[in-house]
Amino acid sequence: MPFRRPNFFLVGGPRCGTTALTQYLRGHPNVYLTSPKEPHYFASDFNRLVGHYIRSLDDYLDLFRHCSETQLAIGEASVWYLYSSVALENIQAFDSRSRIIVMVRNPIDMAYSLHNQLVYRYQESERDFERAWDLQGERSRGTNLPRTNQVPAFLQYKAVCSLGTQLERTFRIFHPEQVKVVVFDDFITETNRVYEEVLEFLGVPALPRQTFPIVNPSREHSSRLLAWIDFRLSRLGRLERLQRCARSIKRRLSIKDRLVGLPPSWHSTLSPRKPLDPKFRASLAEEFRAEVHRLESLLHRDLSHWLD
Repeated sequence: MPFRRPNFFLVGGPRCGTTALTQYLRGHPNVYLTSPKEPHYFASDFNRLVGHYIRSLDDYLDLFRHCSETQLAIGEASVWYLYSSVALENIQAFDSRSRIIVMVRNPIDMAYSLHNQLVYRYQESERDFERAWDLQGERSRGTNLPRTNQVPAFLQYKAVCSLGTQLERTFRIFHPEQVKVVVFDDFITETNRVYEEVLEFLGVPALPRQTFPIVNPSREHSSRLLAWIDFRLSRLGRLERLQRCARSIKRRLSIKDRLVGLPPSWHSTLSPRKPLDPKFRASLAEEFRAEVHRLESLLHRDLSHWLD
């Protein structure tokens, strides 16, 4: 059977609900999404991404080999495509008819959540978000970078969370009718409605879901040692020659999920983030004010409460 090709892309942003939406869509019989969730094939500017081992178009299309004829919406969800300087153009060149799903969120909350995730994944060494924010200038010049970080651009929290600018660019590359924008607030409070709208956008039949479980909450390591082992095995996964070996080791040891039969709670716990200092939050509101206004203009929607 010839390769089937993706016709939709969930392009980001990070910490905006993409993992949850991907999981919900996987349950639909007419939707196919890749495993791994985030191949990031088209983000060639981020080729040091952990797990970014797909180099050829044939290898990329091979991710869709298990697609059935009944799966009409065929896609993948790589959250850094929206931030990438080349991914959207590469997707457009691959198939100008592609459908694009963008998820946006209050950039203040997004940046704080992203920092927590990067700490958890050993991409950020500064555990205090305010200090990490203040390091952006130095890091943009190549100093004070974490030794374990693969992509320094991910530590530029303001740029990553400048969703207004990124959405403007998306609309320059793709016709607005090809783009579905999901606002995180709606996704949380009206999940079923948003889910049905996405299905309609993808051109597949409505299929009501009974439950929408919480997916990908903020976590922290209760065992830094096991987190470090998992990180090192992920680094092996970046290298094409060692990719299969690394995955085999991780399957045998089950490090990411259970490690020698122990429950995940032994090395990873849910960790609700503390509220930001009010003065720091107010300063972030000023930093992101122009970006929020851009989103308001593009979405024809009042988002001023994000800056309160």
